[in-house]
Amino acid sequence: MKKLALVLVLVFAFTLPVLANPFVDVPLNHWAYDAVQSLSAKGIIVGYPDGTFGGGKSLTRYEFAEAVAKALAYVEGMDFASADDVAILEKLAIEFADELASLGVTVADLEAAVGANSEAVAALEETVAKHETFFEPVVITGSFDADYTKVVVPMTVATLTDDTNINIEATINDETTAGISVEIADIFGGTPVVTWSGFFIDYQGADLQLRVGEVEPATIGLGLVFDSDSFDGFLATWVWDTENDLGNWTLFGDVEDYYTANVGFALGDADEVAVGITGSYDVLAAGYAGSLDLAFNLGEEDEAAVAVEAGVFYGTALTYAGALTIDTSLDDLGLAIDAHYVQPGFVPTMSGFTADRFGGGVEATYPLTDELCATLSWTYDMDTAMAVQTHEVEADLVYTVDADTEEAAELDVTYDVLTSGITAYAEYMNYPVDDEGKYILSGAGQYDYPAGTYVAVATLEYDLAEDMDLTVEGRVDSDGAAFWSAEVELAYALATNTDLTVGYEQNTWSDDLKDYDAMTINDTLGTLTAGLSVSF
Repeated sequence: MKKLALVLVLVFAFTLPVLANPFVDVPLNHWAYDAVQSLSAKGIIVGYPDGTFGGGKSLTRYEFAEAVAKALAYVEGMDFASADDVAILEKLAIEFADELASLGVTVADLEAAVGANSEAVAALEETVAKHETFFEPVVITGSFDADYTKVVVPMTVATLTDDTNINIEATINDETTAGISVEIADIFGGTPVVTWSGFFIDYQGADLQLRVGEVEPATIGLGLVFDSDSFDGFLATWVWDTENDLGNWTLFGDVEDYYTANVGFALGDADEVAVGITGSYDVLAAGYAGSLDLAFNLGEEDEAAVAVEAGVFYGTALTYAGALTIDTSLDDLGLAIDAHYVQPGFVPTMSGFTADRFGGGVEATYPLTDELCATLSWTYDMDTAMAVQTHEVEADLVYTVDADTEEAAELDVTYDVLTSGITAYAEYMNYPVDDEGKYILSGAGQYDYPAGTYVAVATLEYDLAEDMDLTVEGRVDSDGAAFWSAEVELAYALATNTDLTVGYEQNTWSDDLKDYDAMTINDTLGTLTAGLSVSF
């Protein structure tokens, strides 16, 4: 503390010619002798009544405040500083830049004392900036999860699993970033499994983008040749000769699996038609693929958006595929139409369509009121090789009670034209049981006719405290491994991004709490769980 106090007052005060030693306990050969003498001469430090300086004694906050006040008063009363003063100050500022930064001394304070052009100010500014921005180019995020599981009905050995995910991203310069992810599992198990993934180097120039590692190109057209998915490979996009409008070019590949190139440009007097041409060498599918896609608007106010794509694939034979989508609105009625046909043998590795199928659908959406929306859809899909068909009509009603709290009700009815089967599904989410919102109730149910099977679930969430929530869920499944299932979980937010959960489940439900997707009871086990999760 003594050293830091001395540094601060030296920065704000300038040395004077050497005078007589005012303190009997400061040796002439001490490293701070000149500084102590100078400060005493300026009246910034006066020592103790017995005539000693007390250099080995801890400085109190009151003593420190008095010295600082005198130093500032002295500096404010100066009209100029000598060259020797500035030189000494510069050396001190550079030598003790870290200490000054830790005390909160700013560059503005130094400028007020010695002027903005001082080399000491520049040196300190550089040092402080270096410390403040040292970790800025590197951003580290991730999570740590540890989970305890013990099946107690019937009694079995408990398991303790863990999973650590760390994502590192570094900014190399204004155009280049790089990153990598690592997952470490089963540290508690004694044989950790380390998986590196997500490595990338990304360059973003004015007309050129290059990325190596994990890439995720956009879906091309309607997805006949390439449907968006991430993989480890390379991606390059560039604008080629903007004056002559030679289009936007994209080249990407999975190196050993496939290579795909696409060029997109606009046609028409007002560039109203977007055109894309794609070619692909597909190693995995042992063939070549190509496609042409168009996108344009129809109507006086461009109320209908049309997209169409035609594709070919050549392996052992030449095969074809086609897809069409139309999205339009008629007053409040939204209408979406899609159709596709894919021949047998059309099998690009990253295609979004299954070969040997013909299908399509129509969906109409209409807002009955500001809160209530109705949807009617028809879908048809036929596997031509096996003559397997699906032919369904579905009607949905969604009523949004409160968008902010996500309180909403939904009713879906699906009719299978071929089997005359009917599936009815209803749910109500986030109903506040009390006025304070401490109890939240959600639920769902599904009934299948003529099978006569049904499943239902209800979830009650209770806000025990500001940092603690209790969730209780009950289910029934007429066609499950057990007729009923129940689960309770206590979630405790120990601190920011640090959560503890403890729970018990009897008869395992296929989904998580308040997750109504599969809705199936899988077994008759009773399982005790606990988990600690940290994210950053």
